[in-house]
Amino acid sequence: MQLLLTTEKLMSTNTKIKQKPEASLNRKVRKLKNNPKLFIADSKVYTNTRQTLLTTWTKLGSFALVLLASVLIIAYYMVVASPRFVSESQFVVKEAGSSDMVLGGLAALGGSSPSMRDALILKAFIESREMAILLDKKVQLKAHYENENWDFFSRLKSNSSNEEYIKYYQEHVSVYHDEMSDALKIEVQTFNPEYSLQVTQTLLEASEAFINQLSDKMVQQQLSYAQQEVERAYAKMSEQQSLLIEFQDTHETFSPEVKGGALVQAINQLEGEIIKQEAELKALSVVMREDSVDVLSKQTQIDSLKAQVAQEQEKLTSKDQGSLNKVNREFKELQLKNELAAELYTSTLVNLEKVRAEAYQDVKHLLVIEFPALAEDQKYPRRLYSIFTWFLVLLLTYAVGKMVFTIIKEHKE
Repeated sequence: MQLLLTTEKLMSTNTKIKQKPEASLNRKVRKLKNNPKLFIADSKVYTNTRQTLLTTWTKLGSFALVLLASVLIIAYYMVVASPRFVSESQFVVKEAGSSDMVLGGLAALGGSSPSMRDALILKAFIESREMAILLDKKVQLKAHYENENWDFFSRLKSNSSNEEYIKYYQEHVSVYHDEMSDALKIEVQTFNPEYSLQVTQTLLEASEAFINQLSDKMVQQQLSYAQQEVERAYAKMSEQQSLLIEFQDTHETFSPEVKGGALVQAINQLEGEIIKQEAELKALSVVMREDSVDVLSKQTQIDSLKAQVAQEQEKLTSKDQGSLNKVNREFKELQLKNELAAELYTSTLVNLEKVRAEAYQDVKHLLVIEFPALAEDQKYPRRLYSIFTWFLVLLLTYAVGKMVFTIIKEHKE
């Protein structure tokens, strides 16, 4: 009988024990529903965490914030930060006929070789808006940088503006210029090694196309100007030749100078004949009377010859604009202009051939020194370096803040 009573007491105790946890669990559930803040505040986890933080704050003071920030930074760089892979390439811009010389002394302070200027121009193009937009069109670079698979702090924010994309592009595509060799080195950062290689190859092709276009444009401009000068000189020469032919047709003479020479010769012959006839007249006057037929006939011949000489001389020189000397002067002027136009045309032809010969020397080539390769390891972020740098920044910030706070506190007291 006593054993039976003992067994019933044990069973009753066990039932109460089972009911107590169940009642406690129900009470906690009701508290969570009615007042979640109170439920969290009464929990042991919250109480222990709060006590730990208070203890830490009491011991470390505000330096605990530095440690907390350091822990967050370590967690970000070691766990969250997305790896970035780099593809590199080196190249140099050279002219076919380049003969660059190293400048010495004071000339080196302000001088620059053609290769250096070309390298700096190409560097500016790679870093420009045009290159960023071109890469986005060809390989969708902006979409890659905005991909949500990368961590929030490393990627480009979604639906970013062109200005934000270009700034991000310039931060992740670096161009370095070596002043000694005039070589350019590009470094392309993306979140995928194969994609980095693709972007670098595309950038290299675009750079080569830009250099070729720049070179062709300069050569074509020089050739176009030289060709225009040749056409202008030819038109001028043709115009002068037409004026000269028109002048010859108008005055019905091929060369007024030749005609004038013939006229002078004729006058000389006439004057010689006059002298001869006058001599004969004197001889006749000795033996004949002045009114004789022979004397009068001879005098008539002499007068005719003199009239002919006067007429021919008037053709040669007179105040009339149609006189041969004035015609010859105009002819000489037209002839001189025609010769000058012909010489100018010949000179422009020679210059055109010279420009064509020099055009090859001005052609620019992109010579690749190091071709882009597939990256096997990530290069960024440099985790340990970044963590150490941030820790130093936090320490310096904390030290400065602590010093400022101490100074202000002392002044208040």
